[in-house]
Amino acid sequence: MIRLLCLLSLCFVSSLSAASRPNIIFILADDYGWGDPACYGHPYAKTPNIDRLAREGTRFTQFYATGVTCCPARTGLMTGKRPATFAKYPASFGFGDRVTVTELMKKAGYATGHFGKWHIGPVMTPGTYGIDVIGSDEENVAPKPVDGGKDTRVYDNAIAFLEKHKDVPFYMNVWGHITHHPIQPQQRFVDEFASLKVKDADFSAYQREKFATVRKHGGDVDDSMRRFLGEAFSMDQDIGRLLAKLDELKLTENTLVIFNSDQGPSSPQDVLRERTAANAAKKPLSPEKARLAHHLLGYAGPEVRGGKHGDYEGGVRVPFIVRWPGKVPAGRVDAQSVLSGADWLPTLCAITGVTLKATDFDGENVSAALLGGVHIRTQPLFWKVNSEKADPTLRWQNWKLHVPHRVRGEVELYDLATDPGERHNLAPQKPDLVQELTTRLKAWTDTLPKTYEHGDVKEN
Repeated sequence: MIRLLCLLSLCFVSSLSAASRPNIIFILADDYGWGDPACYGHPYAKTPNIDRLAREGTRFTQFYATGVTCCPARTGLMTGKRPATFAKYPASFGFGDRVTVTELMKKAGYATGHFGKWHIGPVMTPGTYGIDVIGSDEENVAPKPVDGGKDTRVYDNAIAFLEKHKDVPFYMNVWGHITHHPIQPQQRFVDEFASLKVKDADFSAYQREKFATVRKHGGDVDDSMRRFLGEAFSMDQDIGRLLAKLDELKLTENTLVIFNSDQGPSSPQDVLRERTAANAAKKPLSPEKARLAHHLLGYAGPEVRGGKHGDYEGGVRVPFIVRWPGKVPAGRVDAQSVLSGADWLPTLCAITGVTLKATDFDGENVSAALLGGVHIRTQPLFWKVNSEKADPTLRWQNWKLHVPHRVRGEVELYDLATDPGERHNLAPQKPDLVQELTTRLKAWTDTLPKTYEHGDVKEN
């Protein structure tokens, strides 16, 4: 069915791609929560350029990362495959024989570039995955500019690539490091929020728990929030430079720009590895970990709980904004379509008219949603980290099922339509539905590798 839908959708957009093949820029933030941009409701954030993308394009409220850490999320975007299907961890071993978005674009005549974070294989030289230009040594080792942000050199290189390839179709990944820890913005970005005073009531109950953790360890929530928002503001300013260059070169009208995040926000608990209060009491915090904890205040949004490393909505539901003037509706908010990072490969192929020789992908062509319609999924979304004993999760329609893989914990079933915070476990009241969804989830996990190899690179 997915293959048939993909072929039909390719026909649907063929006239569009024939008339105008777009340039593509995929901007990926790191550990940036669903609720962190101002246009997604953050009460204090200053993100005028991300907001501009939302104002001039479509903002999606139900987009899901394919993983809960950096490599798995990137694996889905690059290959259209769920990361748990890889027996060898891609950050250590690469994607093997899986075709990637950049290879497909390269074969279609696009100039291809990748700037910023990699974390998708041991080889990072031009030609890898069909990418012509891959960052630079300077980008990765040089200190950040005195008046810039952590990702300024990433955007400098992306802008240089843009200028060089302005006369040909291009595809580039701009994958920044913000807001991954450590949070260390230049003071001028912090000063943008000098008068900020955090009011706990402006945030969700889950976020208030994070504030309490920071305070418990002697942190200053006001100062921490200023630093976090300052770091994000520096990213937004660099995004603004990239958008301004598109305007200057008169490429805006024919460039498809995506803004996304690899997974939900880090939390003090993630950095501290504070799983229980008892463990925290046994092992006092080092000053370094205490400092990190104070500065990790990413926001998953007003309704959900959870964050990076977990399958609750706060860990996997992330911002996703699409702008393509004249093709993607401006000022639209799509709260109905449920999208996944694995959808990017088949969707982009449909939009650009690229023929897929292989149909071995897990994502769906969701181009109809990008172009103003609604996408109804034909298959569930699945999550599982690359470990034999990891707990799997499924979303089907509005239902979210968490199943313990080992003999511990309990099955959790939530109706996201009425309970996006996953607070009210309906599993005891709906045993038939639990059985149906568990059967579907098991059918998927039975297809996965029986063992995994991680190599030297661990999930982060």
